[in-house]
Amino acid sequence: MKKLMLALASIALMATAAMADAPAAVAPTEVKMKIKAKEKEGTVKAKVAISHNMLTYDQAKKKGKDANFITHITATVGDKVVYDASTSQFLSKNPLIKFSFAGKKGDELKITYTQLKGEVFFATKKIK
Repeated sequence: MKKLMLALASIALMATAAMADAPAAVAPTEVKMKIKAKEKEGTVKAKVAISHNMLTYDQAKKKGKDANFITHITATVGDKVVYDASTSQFLSKNPLIKFSFAGKKGDELKITYTQLKGEVFFATKKIK
């Protein structure tokens, strides 16, 4: 148990150090994501497929590259946050996320994710 706690603490320290070296926030970049959002009886069911290689610290070290993975995912409709997740390097490559919320047809669902280096990406889709 102590080894696990030490490993988690060292990962947290590496993430903090990497974030400290991250460049200042830049404007979000629009990317292509597969988004399906359908409303039925006032409830919207959403499926989001994000294309991302999710390079962990260990994988990056072996390849001689910098680690790069999704650290935060947010879904909004208008100004309302309908899904919010803080993630780590343990999220799978090309993650598929499913969630539901109260909504209506015609509204626009916006998915935003942030990478370890501070880069922000987004995509939008009208709810059917």
